[in-house]
Amino acid sequence: MVTNALADLSAVFRRRFLFNAFLPTLVFATLLAAVVVTSMGSLRGLGGWWTGLDVVSKAVAMLTYVATVWFLAVAVASQWRGIVRLFEGYPAVRLLRGHVPGIASHTARQHRLWNGTEDVGAEPDPDAAQPEAAYWRYPLLEDGDEVLPTTLGNILLAGERYAASRYGMDAIYFWPRLFPLLPERFQAEYEEFLINYEFPLVVAFEAMVVATLGGCTVFLTGGSPLLFVLWFGGGNALAYAFYVLSFSSAEELAEQQRTAFDLYRHLLLEQWPTPADVRDEKAAFTEIEDFIVWNQRPSWGKPQSLHRRRHRRDEPELRTPG
Repeated sequence: MVTNALADLSAVFRRRFLFNAFLPTLVFATLLAAVVVTSMGSLRGLGGWWTGLDVVSKAVAMLTYVATVWFLAVAVASQWRGIVRLFEGYPAVRLLRGHVPGIASHTARQHRLWNGTEDVGAEPDPDAAQPEAAYWRYPLLEDGDEVLPTTLGNILLAGERYAASRYGMDAIYFWPRLFPLLPERFQAEYEEFLINYEFPLVVAFEAMVVATLGGCTVFLTGGSPLLFVLWFGGGNALAYAFYVLSFSSAEELAEQQRTAFDLYRHLLLEQWPTPADVRDEKAAFTEIEDFIVWNQRPSWGKPQSLHRRRHRRDEPELRTPG
């Protein structure tokens, strides 16, 4: 079972690396090389140089190019989380503190969708509220007014805060512990959603980087103004388009995480002795979090046999006498 799980994980990683790192890097590295050669020389000259090489030299040149692209792709793959956090807006929040563009507008929209009014202190208007739309885009207002400066960041934040508001579970601590306990089919489906969500963000990031580097090359070498506008403007427009395309995938990924906590959170309670009254799940998970994070001495009682019987009726060998 463990061997099969490792094999499946390896296959997923290879596919994730191929589609979300290597192929986008190959395309954008080739485009950047083309604009650099055009700005500093000519494609015809490059073609003449290539034609003059012997077979061995061509093979070495190709292997060197593929190895360089592979190295860049590995660098991109190692920064998947950093790329996501960039588009979520966390670097801007840390650098600019309370002066981040977008915070005020997202705060107003959060209150409008949940409460029906953009005024933070105003009386809620249930008739104007749109909870169906707010559910996908913003955390509950009872979780605090904290929002991020980007739409993507708030979509993912809404998913992360779901477990805390409903069950008193901080996803930062409990998601890494819950995921290994999930059924294999659910894990596989989650990985598929993860691949679909990362791809447009990697394309957006690389398009933005290549547009900037290529635009600077054209500008510094005195290239055509039209080429600069097309390259820099077109590259950043492509980056923004793929960023927007990531919204639907991010919503699906966040919903998968919500579903995991809704359906399988009881598996976490099996890993620790739980408080005497497990019907109060928030108290149980708060106490477990204090044990995990703060290393507080656990004050819970005996393992909860009623909880085990309620959730493991199909596994009589795991029952404990009540």
